[in-house]
Amino acid sequence: MIVGAGIVGTYLGAITGDMKIWESKRKLEEKACSGLLSVTGLKQLKLPYKEAIVNEVKGAEIYSENYSFTVKKRSTQAFVLDRYILQKQTLQMAEDNGCRILWNKKWDGEDDTYIIGADGALSKVAESMGIKRRYIFAYQIKAEYKTDSELVKIFLSKRYAPGFFAWIIPEDEKTSRIGIGVKEGNLRNALFEFLSYKGIKIKHIKKEEAGLIPIYEDKKMVNDNKALIGDAAVQVKATTGGGIIFACKAAHILKDAINRNDLKYYETEFKSKYGRDLEMHLKIRKMLNRVDYDALLKKLIKNNVPEIIEKYGDMDHPRKLVKQILMKPALWPLIRYVI
Repeated sequence: MIVGAGIVGTYLGAITGDMKIWESKRKLEEKACSGLLSVTGLKQLKLPYKEAIVNEVKGAEIYSENYSFTVKKRSTQAFVLDRYILQKQTLQMAEDNGCRILWNKKWDGEDDTYIIGADGALSKVAESMGIKRRYIFAYQIKAEYKTDSELVKIFLSKRYAPGFFAWIIPEDEKTSRIGIGVKEGNLRNALFEFLSYKGIKIKHIKKEEAGLIPIYEDKKMVNDNKALIGDAAVQVKATTGGGIIFACKAAHILKDAINRNDLKYYETEFKSKYGRDLEMHLKIRKMLNRVDYDALLKKLIKNNVPEIIEKYGDMDHPRKLVKQILMKPALWPLIRYVI
């Protein structure tokens, strides 16, 4: 039994086949999501993402209060996806492979051969395993805003986004997804304070949405016949909050574990393959939470780090990039923050 008919739950059902998928909602609904996924990550999976593409991104502009730099490659680095369309496609793929979606079906401790918790950040399955989470609270609007459609904008500031960041993700040259992540406070106010502070003028707001981003922690993913995946397992990059790529990679390992009749294999294999990447994302996040952003960007620009990012940057797997950056003696002081 899979609990949760989101992208991750239905993707697991699709590649495994013949699974019951319980969903507490009455029908397919949209979920808050930036929808920015790496091209490299997507091409490694069987996600039916092509119909969901709304834009192609080649790089990013990174801002602190007084400094900024741009990293951009010639080829597309990430797709901006319509999450609702992607979820609709994975749900159809699951049904085509023999899965039964049971809508308006809340899991309340019912047993089965396996209980797979794909039920998101507020997972009932994780709760039944005694697991508690910490969260970043996110708020995003879709609005008319003119920008370079090939570049994502990332804003680092302790003033309006302590512990996370604000973002502008273009859908095209006239429409963008604009959001912010905070640890506490009024989400909507935080977003509009950010817009006001940066002098960002938007026109018609087409959509507003809020969501939870679980903060990555190396906790158990398996207990007896229960296994967690996706946000329920906090398979989330602490740097950006993105988790679909890692979760879908986890689905393939979990499928093998089910076939082996050994859920412990799933936890061991996932942490062996991807645990170090998620830990590195967490170390980078902790470093970002401690440093002065202006001082950091000034040092990175002075030492030509944007060029290194252009060459070695990977949205999902940052270890190679970190090693290249730390080969520059002027940046060795950062070691005490990252390692």
